[in-house]
Amino acid sequence: MYIGPRLGQFVSSCGEVKDEFALKELLAEITPSLGFDQFALVSHVDLMKAKREAMVITSYHEGWIERSLLGNYYVDDPVHAASMRTVTAFLWSFIPTMIRLTRRQRQILEEAKPYGLAEGLTIPVQAPGEYRGSCSFGGSKAVELTVDLLGAAQLIGMFAFEAARRLQRARWLPGVEQPEVPALSQRELDCIDLVACGKTDPEIGVILGISRYTVRQYVDEAMRKYDVYKRTELVVRALFDGQICYRMLNGK
Repeated sequence: MYIGPRLGQFVSSCGEVKDEFALKELLAEITPSLGFDQFALVSHVDLMKAKREAMVITSYHEGWIERSLLGNYYVDDPVHAASMRTVTAFLWSFIPTMIRLTRRQRQILEEAKPYGLAEGLTIPVQAPGEYRGSCSFGGSKAVELTVDLLGAAQLIGMFAFEAARRLQRARWLPGVEQPEVPALSQRELDCIDLVACGKTDPEIGVILGISRYTVRQYVDEAMRKYDVYKRTELVVRALFDGQICYRMLNGK
């Protein structure tokens, strides 16, 4: 199944959190299941001068946080730089193959190791018109990037970031009317349900009795309505808005 019971519970809980402390607890509970023991959900900005909309929810060692801020590491952060090159989760050990590391960036990676950040997994996230950001998980041991880990991390990172965005909007813009939920047709909803279950366009076409090209048209139209560019983002937004639900994905 595309979303297992534990991930389903995390997804549901992200939609219910009322403050940053509750979201931090959720991340602390799910992080060990990915093989890590620290996490950081951050906006990619100068955190010493960031506007109030910037997000920072982390369990990184206080010594490393202080060292990073005082050293202005955000300017040359290799993790942030690598996240500009991909839209999917990546291990930190892959960074040298993704970007050409400078001496300072190599130094930053080395200096992080004594603080329990020898290896990590980062999920890049960006919403139109907002700060680019990421959700990272770090630890002291090597981790194998399996398909299951990649899929789970991608979902966890995106839902956690979406929850943080919701909390920030409610905190700093309490008087601003929230955007309306896009009106999707039943066929568009049917296609999103099946995309969330991991079905390909041809498989969805067989299930719904339409061509794969028509499936793509429905999905593309739904992404246009949500102003997103990835199918995973579409599923995240549709779940958060209640257009589809976890019970539907499990066929219950």
